[in-house]
Amino acid sequence: MDVLTTVLAFIAVLVVLVLVHEIGHFVAAKLAGITVQEFGVGFPPRIGSVVWRGTRYSLNIIPLGGFVKMLGEDGEGEAQKMRERGFSEAAVERAMSGAFNRKPVPVRIAVLLAGVVMNFLLAGVLFAVALGMPVPQGRGPLTVTEIQSGSPAAQHLEVGDVIVAADGQRFAVSSELTAYVRARAGEQVTLTILRDGAETPITVEPRVLTEAQRARGEGPVGFSYEPERIIEVPSQVSGPVEAVGRGFGEAAYLAWRIPGGLADAIGGLLGLNPNAGSAVGPIGIAEETGRMLEAPLVSQLIFVGLLSVNLAVLNVLPFPPLDGGRIAVVLIEAVRRRRLPAEREALIYLTGFMVLIALVILISIQDVQNLIEG
Repeated sequence: MDVLTTVLAFIAVLVVLVLVHEIGHFVAAKLAGITVQEFGVGFPPRIGSVVWRGTRYSLNIIPLGGFVKMLGEDGEGEAQKMRERGFSEAAVERAMSGAFNRKPVPVRIAVLLAGVVMNFLLAGVLFAVALGMPVPQGRGPLTVTEIQSGSPAAQHLEVGDVIVAADGQRFAVSSELTAYVRARAGEQVTLTILRDGAETPITVEPRVLTEAQRARGEGPVGFSYEPERIIEVPSQVSGPVEAVGRGFGEAAYLAWRIPGGLADAIGGLLGLNPNAGSAVGPIGIAEETGRMLEAPLVSQLIFVGLLSVNLAVLNVLPFPPLDGGRIAVVLIEAVRRRRLPAEREALIYLTGFMVLIALVILISIQDVQNLIEG
């Protein structure tokens, strides 16, 4: 897959996920009577815009998602500007009646959570659709197409070898053979291969993989393959209701597991947990997006669903300037019964933003190292 196609696919997926998130904020704000000043696709500078029913809808140059701008997001800043322009206090109050910061705490929290909810719903729907689709299944012997350097396969296998059996067992389904080998990590497995027209037994020892190796796409033996043929197996769900139930159940299970995995990955990134798996940043996600373009549609749906539920969980974490961090600020203000000083709130968001950028840079460096090594 060429670089340009990979980048375009990554941008397309990112735009979809972020726009779904922002649509959640937009719809919730409109329903709550909040004045939405602008809904933007991409980020400024603007290419063009139209105003409809008091909201500016804009198309912008930087194609990395979108945004929703609500009146009152920065506190009383707009009200002060109106006073400075000579508006009467009554006019200011009428305009600010639709301000985000003037709404009750539960309403503000609901608007901030709406984006997270939309990403979770998208993940559940994509998983449900994938579960309801026929599943491509490899059948027959496996032809070795690529060998990872430094792997057990590099010592014994060659590109073009056909693996017909493992420990004397012949498997009709390709995934059953690979699962058999993977389950015997650290043990010796005898593979029967077809090379130069003759069957030859070779002995390999599948390696026990670390989370970091799995994140780099390494396998227990270390080779890529193509099955003899691929057939479509009918969906295992009985109907749409079961598919939806299992889809949202899978999304909920992933959402429950992600925070722990994220904490371990960050610990590994900072050297606090050397055995933890590596976090994957924008470069790693873009690379995987490129690989997914060649995968079956069902795999693509699951991949985008996985990204969507990850985005939902990350945004709900109580860390500024994420939605969860903004919710935390709203709750603090509710307990204090007064708004944080604008300077202090801006400092909180700026500090959080700088920490997030630092983490993204560290993870991106790790992504580049993984690309170079793998």
